[in-house]
Amino acid sequence: MKFLSTYRLQLNKDFNFDQVIQNLDYFNDLGVSHLYLSPVYKARPNSSHGYDVTDHSQINPELGGEEKYIELIRKAKEKNIGIIQDIVPNHEAVHPDNWRLMDVLKNGKRSKYYEFFDFFQEFEKIRLPILEDKLDTIISKGLIKIEKDKKGELTLVYHDWRLPISKLGEDLLSTLRKQNYELTFWREPPTYRRFFDVNELIAINQEKDFVFEETHKKILSFDVDGFRVDHVDGLYEPEEYIKKLKEKSGNKIILVEKILSFDEKLFPGPDGTTGYDFLNFSNLLFSHNEKDMTEIYTEFIGHPVEIEDEIRRLKRLIIRELFKFEIERLAKSMGISFETLEEYLVCLNRYRTYHNEVEEECDIGKEISKIAKNSPEYAKLQQLMPAIYAKSYEDTFLYRFNRLISLNEVGSNLRYYRLECDKFHKFNESRISTKSLNATSTHDTKFSEDVRMKISAISENPKEWRKKIYEWHSILNPKIDRNTEYRYYQVLVGSYFEGFNEEYKNRIKNYMIKSVREAKEFTSWLNVNSQYEEKILELIDETFTNRDFQRSFLDYESKIRRLGMLKSLSLVTLKILSPGVPDFYQGTETWRYLLTDPDNRRNVDFNTLRKLLDRSRKFDNEMINNLNDGRIKMYVTYKLLHLRKEYSEIVLNGSYKQISLPYGLCGFVRGDKIFVIVKTLQSLSEQEVKMDGEFIDVLTGENFRNSVTVKDLPRVLIKQN
Repeated sequence: MKFLSTYRLQLNKDFNFDQVIQNLDYFNDLGVSHLYLSPVYKARPNSSHGYDVTDHSQINPELGGEEKYIELIRKAKEKNIGIIQDIVPNHEAVHPDNWRLMDVLKNGKRSKYYEFFDFFQEFEKIRLPILEDKLDTIISKGLIKIEKDKKGELTLVYHDWRLPISKLGEDLLSTLRKQNYELTFWREPPTYRRFFDVNELIAINQEKDFVFEETHKKILSFDVDGFRVDHVDGLYEPEEYIKKLKEKSGNKIILVEKILSFDEKLFPGPDGTTGYDFLNFSNLLFSHNEKDMTEIYTEFIGHPVEIEDEIRRLKRLIIRELFKFEIERLAKSMGISFETLEEYLVCLNRYRTYHNEVEEECDIGKEISKIAKNSPEYAKLQQLMPAIYAKSYEDTFLYRFNRLISLNEVGSNLRYYRLECDKFHKFNESRISTKSLNATSTHDTKFSEDVRMKISAISENPKEWRKKIYEWHSILNPKIDRNTEYRYYQVLVGSYFEGFNEEYKNRIKNYMIKSVREAKEFTSWLNVNSQYEEKILELIDETFTNRDFQRSFLDYESKIRRLGMLKSLSLVTLKILSPGVPDFYQGTETWRYLLTDPDNRRNVDFNTLRKLLDRSRKFDNEMINNLNDGRIKMYVTYKLLHLRKEYSEIVLNGSYKQISLPYGLCGFVRGDKIFVIVKTLQSLSEQEVKMDGEFIDVLTGENFRNSVTVKDLPRVLIKQN
């Protein structure tokens, strides 16, 4: 079957294989060609995402197990729907259910699985930083016990942890000292490579043949159409891994989760990426008035922000706060100073290098170049690079620089505020015939597309925005810093939809606490400042009860809502008809105002979506007059996905030409047959565009000759012969 579109499903015990099977008719009716499933391996109990794998050789029984997975694949194919399966080659969970890891903890370096995991070889004991306090304090409180498990074997018990015992001592402390592992305070670094800074995700040595065999034998046995590779940059040899996966899978579709910098090309081997490049190039079409928006932000917070300097400063902070242990040991093994390696990593402006290549402009003293070639130590450094870049840029800077937070997205480059259409066209031209996804919302995005488009709509009228934020500041009189306050107003405008209810308030509270902890200015995950966080919660409570604020807010939000919705329709049109494969995150075929995880993993009501689709198959003007019911986004998605199927050769391999249009419009032609024109400046008045020939609009059914008027809806025109 042709690879025309993907629909990402987030599986868990409450939405399992059975539920997917029950909704296959809906996905087929919508026009989806392939389901894109989150990981299906056995994971930690009650996992909401599946990336905390405990056994790569077993299909998760919480999802329905292996037989039900096979049934899903079979029944999907009967509906002519393919499967792209998300796989996790980089890490597993540190958890009692991880029997391979438990074997290592019991037998130490004698275990056949010792080399399965990426332990730091110079340490005799495996350090497990899982304790809530110092070991002596934990023992004195009686929190660690020795008990027999169901098999009658002695185990160490600490809260939900059950750890194997290899030798008994005279008492608890001496028993602990006799193990192949040591339990330490959670703030201490482990003696193994981890996923980013997450102690409870241990990296595996995927470059070893037996590890590849054990982690892929099961998943490669199923009749799926392709794989999405999680965190490919964390692997020792990404290109070699993809080459092997291609060979062992029988040349199936391979997509990689890879963040590309704006001028970076994907390494050879994969069929494409999961689409963050498309997300950010398209996102930058919809922001306007950079000078005004920068001045308003700077004035409100009271100082300018030098983007480049701040990013470098935060890289240094993250290295010293989260990864000092790893950098110190790598610097020592490479025979260079910590400071030399730190400066090199601070300078890097991409997630990682490949083939032991050195970023020459960052290697000031050329010390790294002297040792990098064929150096296993530098290869290990490359595995650590993405963690440093992501934690400093994605998980810190994107929560600090709040000029227009719709731009603060995974894979973004905040040195850019806006891209003109010609740059978007060049990007699209480079993707003709590619299988790379065109993503706009994912399980990892900071905001769903509808939130981003609504926030971007703020930039269309900076003067009114400036008036409103000072008005709200005066009404609420917040006791928090102005930068966080500025973010908060944007978050409210972007995510508000169904009223100031209790559920929404709790979602906003969870989001704001996470955002300020990630920003690491006044509180953080490592050092929680409960007094500061309480002031944020007080502001939110005031927001949800203050009638003066709500009157002012709702007056503004109603205008922004319509602009944001119309921008979303333009974005989904670009996604479906640009070169590449459009990817839909579950539920985003209609309005979906999601914040960062775990909020973006909220359950989807497919019964409601099915009914909405049934009411959205035919265009009527009420769809535009009443945007709130969501029919218009469902209709545009449904209509254009079916258009892709009808004109599959054109959208997959047809030529791409840009249409010359005035500012605020962006358009292109596919295969001299499909003409696409969208508004990027939604407040732009009705526009007439001269075009030679006769056309029919796919969305509205209108006929045009030699000119077309662009109103609220995008124009998708089929040229008549």
